[in-house]
Amino acid sequence: MEPNHHQYAPNSDGSLHGALMHLLDGYRGKNIHLSDLLNAMGPRGFGFVYILFGMLAGALPTGLCSVMAVPILLFSAQQALGRHRPTMPKRFDGKQFSADAVQTSIQSKGKWLLRLERFAKPRWHVLTGSAVNRIAAVSCFILASVILLPGPFTNVPPGIAIALFGFAMVERDGLLMLISFITGVIGFIVGLSAVIATALLIGRWIALSSALPG
Repeated sequence: MEPNHHQYAPNSDGSLHGALMHLLDGYRGKNIHLSDLLNAMGPRGFGFVYILFGMLAGALPTGLCSVMAVPILLFSAQQALGRHRPTMPKRFDGKQFSADAVQTSIQSKGKWLLRLERFAKPRWHVLTGSAVNRIAAVSCFILASVILLPGPFTNVPPGIAIALFGFAMVERDGLLMLISFITGVIGFIVGLSAVIATALLIGRWIALSSALPG
């Protein structure tokens, strides 16, 4: 019998790491859809997907990271348009994952997740409202668009910024939200500069090749 698709309460410390561990315990030995995770995270769902896919986009090689940008584009557009939680279209939710494998992967990154969560805390509430979150979603959409572009350094800086936006939303941390916007601007500049530099180098190489005698 499949687990009921309901929202699991986070553990006593209220952390994202604890909430995910508690959720996955309910699916032990079974497969899970991404939509199951999103539904269980409830209002924290947008932050969760930014953390998950932002980390993956920053960690995977150029080319593979572009695949991780697509879900970010989808969910950030949903949030920017005013939705309160992410919705996974059925045609994109066919693949199932081993809940045990997902739990093991999260545990392997647990140390730095917990470190960042120890830093993050509810504060500067003026920067944690829905209007600011929608602006942050637009920023994530732009950063994900940069990740789609070919070239070196187009994935790591934007991916880090997107993950930070996710943590800021989950923890309702206005200070971290401000840091995320600053990191996002840096990531955008670095990523776009890398694309321009790559295009100029390719153009220069083509020009030099054309100038060589046949």
